[in-house]
Amino acid sequence: MLPDNLHMYKSILKFCLIALIITGASPASHAQYLGKVDSLKKRLSQSIPLDEKYTILNELFKQFNQVDYQKALEYAYEFDRLAKKNGDSLKIIEGGRKIAYSLMDLGRNEEAKNILIQILGISERNKQNPEVKKQIKFILNNAGIANSDLGNYDIALEYHFKSLLIREEEGDKKPIGTALNNLGNVFYNLKDYKQAIEYFQRAIEIKKEVGDNTDLDRVFINLGLCFNQINDYKNAIRQFNKSFELCSENCTDNVKREGLLGLGVAYLGDKEFNKAEDYFLKSLEISKKQNNALYQVNNLYQLGLLEALRGNTKKELLFLDQARVLAEGSDFVEPLIRIYDEFSQLYRKELNYEREAFFHRQYRKLQDSTYSGILIKNLTKVQTNFAERANLKTISRQNDLIILKEKLLDKQRTITALAIVIAMMLLGFTYFAIQSGRTYSAKLKKHNEELEQKVLERTKELQKSNEKLLKAQHDLNHFLYKTSHDIRGPVATLKGLYNLINTNKNSPAELNDIMKWEGVQIQKITKILDRITLIGNIQSVFLRTEVIDFHGLINNIIDFERRNGQLKHIRVLVDVEPGLKMISDSYLVHLILENMVDNSLKFFNESPRIDPFVKVTVRTSGSDALIKVEDNGVGIVIKPGQDVFTMFLRGSERSETGGVGLYLCKVIADKLDGTIKLEKTSEHGTTFSLKLTLDATEQINAWNTYLQTQYLEDVQRHAEHKKREQDGENSLSPDVRPPLM
Repeated sequence: MLPDNLHMYKSILKFCLIALIITGASPASHAQYLGKVDSLKKRLSQSIPLDEKYTILNELFKQFNQVDYQKALEYAYEFDRLAKKNGDSLKIIEGGRKIAYSLMDLGRNEEAKNILIQILGISERNKQNPEVKKQIKFILNNAGIANSDLGNYDIALEYHFKSLLIREEEGDKKPIGTALNNLGNVFYNLKDYKQAIEYFQRAIEIKKEVGDNTDLDRVFINLGLCFNQINDYKNAIRQFNKSFELCSENCTDNVKREGLLGLGVAYLGDKEFNKAEDYFLKSLEISKKQNNALYQVNNLYQLGLLEALRGNTKKELLFLDQARVLAEGSDFVEPLIRIYDEFSQLYRKELNYEREAFFHRQYRKLQDSTYSGILIKNLTKVQTNFAERANLKTISRQNDLIILKEKLLDKQRTITALAIVIAMMLLGFTYFAIQSGRTYSAKLKKHNEELEQKVLERTKELQKSNEKLLKAQHDLNHFLYKTSHDIRGPVATLKGLYNLINTNKNSPAELNDIMKWEGVQIQKITKILDRITLIGNIQSVFLRTEVIDFHGLINNIIDFERRNGQLKHIRVLVDVEPGLKMISDSYLVHLILENMVDNSLKFFNESPRIDPFVKVTVRTSGSDALIKVEDNGVGIVIKPGQDVFTMFLRGSERSETGGVGLYLCKVIADKLDGTIKLEKTSEHGTTFSLKLTLDATEQINAWNTYLQTQYLEDVQRHAEHKKREQDGENSLSPDVRPPLM
């Protein structure tokens, strides 16, 4: 019975601890807080040195920063006025950050953004001062948060990436964890919860690794908010409780406010309405005390959803209307989008179509302006620019591996040669001993047997090493042989044409024909090299998600083939299912279709009795797009056991690329999580079938994340382990904030 009772007591203690955290500080501690504030105010009113004034104003700002944002803003302005009066650039920057931070808490993000742009300019102009330079990464971070709250997610992502690069260059893992958390917030607001969870978890791992518990409680809250969004409410509750356990009785009002709201959402998802309501009301009370507009809006919105589930439309309308008024009076975009959408759905159920239409227009207008095509394009550009460093790192790492392999091969060759020499010396010595000492034949015979056994053992070891070496060399030689073999034909032709020109017996017309034929051979060589290079590039390129225009894509391919003279006698038929929508990487889809169509055009039937055609069909098949390329050409000759998608396998003597085309199709299909197969081949034609998912967003995001992870892991492995003095990063605690609910 003891283990069960012990488990029960632990649960009771855990519940009591969380309850103690939620109820807040004791009256004694509150009185102590008021006494400290009064003492600081009294000291500020006296005649004191300038440095002490800055210190007191900063301390008053921090005291009110957790309880009354409006009051904190007043002390921030006073700090800023004092700094400007004395022309102190460093203090002006610190004052600007304080003002911006309070304005963001009050929902005045546009003002905060403009102030941050100003002090960022001051910092850049004065970054020769080491203390000023330290502030740049924090200003970038604050600017990222402000733009995220305004819905400018592309700008926010760019600011946070810049901040991360500075922190990586400094080599201190502690601020790197904070930067990863900020990136997680942006991806949360972009509803990419999988990537947000990965960033938050990596931030937690780094903070634990360096023993940094500063704001770790808020990172757990951010992780819990992500689990709420993917409906994993049990896991979300565990994360919120971890946060409260971590800060214990020292939890700030900000942590309580955010954690209570998160718990409310989790219990609402689990249909425990009374618990959810209790948590929402407690979080709302703290938000009102702090004058925090964002969390008042979020709690009122969630209370509206709660009443909707209870079937109480009047209360739902009341809460939503309060949330709407607050949200419209602030700069918070994301909550207002959700409020308009909820109003639209509410009035639809009430059959009030006029009000439904009004709020739906408001919702669409705000949604379209926030998640515009320009935003998506800019997001891709920002992530691509950041990822270029990862690509360069990968290329460098691959070059290092090649050099290392060459060194290992040279070393192995040296060891092999040395072992052979030793073996020959041993054999020679054995032979000499036998010839020189026949009187000791019995003893020498035994000794020789032992030596021979050792030689055999060494020889077996050398044979195994040589076999491994030969296999690696065979693979490399096969690749080089096949490539050089395909290039040799055009090179030999060029050599012959060169000899023809040197005879000096060619007419101008003949010279013109020779030059044209040289151009054809050079194109063949270039095409072979381009295809092989392309295979390597595909393994390290970042992918993009976009809607595939099959009509435009196929027409581009046909136009290209027509310009190359491939369509003189061939009909091309295109049949694309109307309304088919597919999201994938347009470049890779274009590449694989180009190779399939090009393959069919090359191997057309030249018989005058045949009307050659190539037919491209695109249809939906469940959650996939089924693409078929059919022709009535000469077919592909395949021997038993051969794979048509293997590199360098030729399906016909007409192949000009050494069997790289179909292998390239297989590589691209695998990368897009698709399949390609040869359905039939005969003297009557060939049919290739390609199946790709209609929405490859998840696969593409996973691949891009993998490339980013490779870079970040490399940074972590090579980062210098050193400690720096506290540079003021935690004085404002601006780096770890929850994403918008």
